[in-house]
Amino acid sequence: MNLDTLLRDYYAPLTGITPRTAELYEYTIRSFGEFLGRPATTDDLEELTVARWLAHRVRTKAPATAAKDRTQIRAIWAWANRRGMVKTWPSTPKIVVPERVPEAWLADEFQRLLNEVAKEQTIVCGFKMAAVLKAVLLTAYWTGERIGAILNLKCNDVRGTTVIFRAEGRKGRAKDILRDISDDCAAALEAIRRSPDDPAIPWDRAYTYLWDRLGIILRRAGLPSGRNCKFHRIRKTAASYYEAAVGPGAAQRLLAHSSPKVTQRYLDPRIVKPGPSTVEVLPRVS
Repeated sequence: MNLDTLLRDYYAPLTGITPRTAELYEYTIRSFGEFLGRPATTDDLEELTVARWLAHRVRTKAPATAAKDRTQIRAIWAWANRRGMVKTWPSTPKIVVPERVPEAWLADEFQRLLNEVAKEQTIVCGFKMAAVLKAVLLTAYWTGERIGAILNLKCNDVRGTTVIFRAEGRKGRAKDILRDISDDCAAALEAIRRSPDDPAIPWDRAYTYLWDRLGIILRRAGLPSGRNCKFHRIRKTAASYYEAAVGPGAAQRLLAHSSPKVTQRYLDPRIVKPGPSTVEVLPRVS
């Protein structure tokens, strides 16, 4: 059986993964097939073949991408094994993902980004791209929420200076959250408002074009534009400034993380000072 058939007809409906998660699995399966030179099948879920593919991914992609592929292929492999569709149990080499220093946007950098967004002239669903992206970026900044949840907002979820992110549109789909937003953010969302049941963020382009366009704008602004500089960096910005202002544990509550350890990966040490530096406290020598 082809792995894309296994994913589409069995794994996705029986595990209840979201369409977006299924899309990520499709990318992994497609990559596996490209490495093999043909569509990947359940017969290819064996130790040496998968290990060679993952080694190739480590050489050609970021470690985090290779680790994601490993996690997803192991998940569908183990699921298929438990149901007798595959004889072997997943055995794959561990992929080490270096732990980087979290980087948020500093306030002046984020302002530069907003200034550059204001120059956008393309039309999206009858609105200027500038207005749509301004609403997206300000909502991300003031709420600290993931971009997926922001794109799932409905107009009737935006009520003055509060926003309700429904569980169905959030990661895990377990709990609604209510977040305050600034007057400017509320005005930006109001400027692109349509019918109550319409998306609060109108979008008629490919899903990935939002990331591509943001990359172009970041480069115009003279800011870093790599894969770690998109919407998740704004989430780190909100978390870092909130933690610095409110105190320990604040960012974990804002981001709705289950563990402080997870939140630590979001806190930029330039904003959330971990303590005095060596330069501040060690005796001067020369």
